[in-house]
Amino acid sequence: MGHKNETSRVTRIWNSLSYKIGSTVARYPVITIIFCLVLSAVMSIKLALTPKVSAIDGYASDDSMSRHEFKTFQQFLDSDGPGITTAILIRSSITNGSLLEEQRLKEVVKVSDFISTNFKLNVSGVEKNFNQFCRGFCQANEPVRQYYNGLQILGKNQTDGISKRIDLSYPTSNFFGRKFSLIPNFFGISMSPEGQHLNSSNLIVLYFRAERYPDWSTKTVKQWELRVRDHFAKEYSSDLIIVDVMSQTVVESEIVRAGLSLQPFLIVGFVIMSIFCTVTTMFSAVYLYSQKATFNKVALSIIACINPFMACGTAMGILFFCGVTFSPIMCITPFLVLAISVDDSFLMLHAWNRLESWRTAPLDKPMREHMMGEVLVETGPAISISAFTNMLAFTIGAITSPPEIRIFCFGNAAAIFMDMFYQATFYTACMTLLGDTKNSEGVSEKTKRIQERMGNVVGRFLKWYVNAISNIFVSFGIVLVWAVFIGFAVLGLTRLHVELRPSKFFLKDSPMLYMDRLRTNEVVPYYTPVHVIVNNPGDLTNDSNVERLVELKEKLEHMPNAIGAPSTKFFLDDFVQYRSSFAEEIEMDIAEDDSESEKSDIEQFLEWPEFSFWRGFLRFDNQTHPHNVTKFMFTTGFHGQDLKDWNKRGQLLKRWRGAVEEFKDDFNTTVFTEDAFFLDMIDSIPTVTWQTTLATFIFVSLVCFLFISDILTVMIVSVATLVTSVGVFGYLSLLGVTLDPVIMSIAIMCIGFSVDIPAHVAFHFYAAKAKKHASSHSQPSPHQVTSPDIVHSTSTTSSSDSSISTPNSFETNLNFALSSVGFPVIQAGVSTDFCALPLGFMELYMAKMFALSLTLCVSLSLIHGLIVIPALLSVQHHIVHAVKRCFGRN
Repeated sequence: MGHKNETSRVTRIWNSLSYKIGSTVARYPVITIIFCLVLSAVMSIKLALTPKVSAIDGYASDDSMSRHEFKTFQQFLDSDGPGITTAILIRSSITNGSLLEEQRLKEVVKVSDFISTNFKLNVSGVEKNFNQFCRGFCQANEPVRQYYNGLQILGKNQTDGISKRIDLSYPTSNFFGRKFSLIPNFFGISMSPEGQHLNSSNLIVLYFRAERYPDWSTKTVKQWELRVRDHFAKEYSSDLIIVDVMSQTVVESEIVRAGLSLQPFLIVGFVIMSIFCTVTTMFSAVYLYSQKATFNKVALSIIACINPFMACGTAMGILFFCGVTFSPIMCITPFLVLAISVDDSFLMLHAWNRLESWRTAPLDKPMREHMMGEVLVETGPAISISAFTNMLAFTIGAITSPPEIRIFCFGNAAAIFMDMFYQATFYTACMTLLGDTKNSEGVSEKTKRIQERMGNVVGRFLKWYVNAISNIFVSFGIVLVWAVFIGFAVLGLTRLHVELRPSKFFLKDSPMLYMDRLRTNEVVPYYTPVHVIVNNPGDLTNDSNVERLVELKEKLEHMPNAIGAPSTKFFLDDFVQYRSSFAEEIEMDIAEDDSESEKSDIEQFLEWPEFSFWRGFLRFDNQTHPHNVTKFMFTTGFHGQDLKDWNKRGQLLKRWRGAVEEFKDDFNTTVFTEDAFFLDMIDSIPTVTWQTTLATFIFVSLVCFLFISDILTVMIVSVATLVTSVGVFGYLSLLGVTLDPVIMSIAIMCIGFSVDIPAHVAFHFYAAKAKKHASSHSQPSPHQVTSPDIVHSTSTTSSSDSSISTPNSFETNLNFALSSVGFPVIQAGVSTDFCALPLGFMELYMAKMFALSLTLCVSLSLIHGLIVIPALLSVQHHIVHAVKRCFGRN
């Protein structure tokens, strides 16, 4: 601990590098500005031209089960990527109107026909409609058509013969010998008094699924789905029904729209920040440093707010050039960088004004170069700690987070790095050209009196505050209140739980909000399907093998929440019945015609019209064994009001996986559900969040130690950072906020933001001790700026005592730290709150959460930096001093 008052080697190296950067940029300011503007412009063009997309699966971790299951499902479909998967939600145009009324049901069938025939895609150079390019799942909507046809026929002919051949019972109907289930298509139902037939249905769902062709791109598939959405949103009109289109593409487009809706608020944030920065900069320069109010100060304040936009444009352009895709959550990045960048500008402007107030030599070009070098020497370590800790936080977050949040983290880390680069180059060059001198000519006597009065008021307040917080009783009282604060934060943290709702990603006017509620309330509780892929079914003519597969199906059908056999589509049920019913006919056909022997039982089974739809559920080995089924899929349904809760659906998914796991060795079985990407996050989000937070906290502490070689000081900063983050999430939890991907990304952000202000205060306190220690042992090092306040305090103390007493030394160091960064960090904290303000007025969950979290994080960080850390340093000082007295050491 003997080295604790010495400037760290990293700091000395960084000071030397900072001086060289500042003086070199000041020597060539115009060239630097032109280079930065051109670089920013080129990369911003790339940003503007990059497609704005989103990916629902991007919130699932790389090693999640859902990714493996999705890949297996795509392999079953023989698709290199997802094909068309669209659901059409149809409801009556009048409240509680039944879609089973003849005209409404007829309109539903027309919608099905229209989509099947009017939206075309190119397949091998030929334009084909859905009916023509659909292969395996073309009959998903046949129950709706057959039910309508059955109603039409029964309405015209009520004879016993027809009634026996057409049975429109629920859940399974029969139309001229062909059975079909109504469960997947008809919702919001009420039953007839006898309980066998549908009385009404207020929601019908049509499904359009088509496997992807080799010449289709992901963009082609998405354009088809969006054309369907746009037609029914903008062109279709009916007095009978309302048609909504839901697909992953539609969901992603609405998420992108929500993200891009933040862009206009950037202008509002820029204006607010520019005004605040101008007013506070002008105030500090005129009334604290006796400078004139000039246009240059206004220009520097506005440039400080332009700098982060240049950084974001450059960083994102570079990332997109490197192949990184866009993510809607990246639209938050400019707000974060704006808050960080303006903080750094405040420090630089404040340092310039302070150094300018001490200057005695003329401010010629060499002097300006030296001044800019000194500005970066004084502010460089603090700015670097802030930048590196934020970059580190987001980099660690990128390593441990799912892809969509990883993009957000990479974008933030890159933008913060570019902001630090532009701060050291572009903004330094602008300060070289626009930095004002302390010329007070033309200042009115009234202004001079106000300046003098303000200087005295600030000096007296700072002295009073330092004396107060140095008092052992005051500092212990603050620490006690702080401990109570921590207790409530931890209490809130224990109540934090995961809650996933896709609606959190949409704007208030998004049709997805209603569709999500409709799906959650009317579809999911009554029919939640699971697809089971049997990747190695074995010999399907082997009775024991078939029995084992039937056992798998029945295990799922008898699970809790299972609908049972009426919801199951299992081709072996029909195939086994076919083999038993037509065994003799098959043998006779084979005996009469040898050509028939070339066809397997499966092929003959699929040639029957009523069984042909099973082709979509089967896959054959076309190379070696074209007659053998190499894979097949079956589905079964689940229901229950508790499935409205995502956590309950997550538990159901685990039960599905556990059930098929028992048969994995025999048949290599996997399950698939489109909600799995979200459901897997229920377990992964808490783990990833606390692991990322802990790893970030450790590495951020190490970065602080590189610049602050005092272990106790670093511990205080680290604890303040951790408590700020815990406080943010603890009190958000007490306010009812739940854990989700947005909150997970906010956790990473808070670690970086919470270290900024405490690090600034602690570093300057440490720097004051280091300078005082260095001045008592050696000559000042090159580029070392020494405050006249310290020199004055030292000389005053020395006149009364041959050595600086420990209490007075602590107060002097704290005074230097607060006088150096007190006003800038207040500017920074308040300006960041103003920056987040526009987001709070948006009707978007993501924006509101970032606004609330950022405001809470920065406000707590400000309290820690200006109140808690000084109190902790005071307590530390008193304890160390008491220990030394106990052991008789001075």
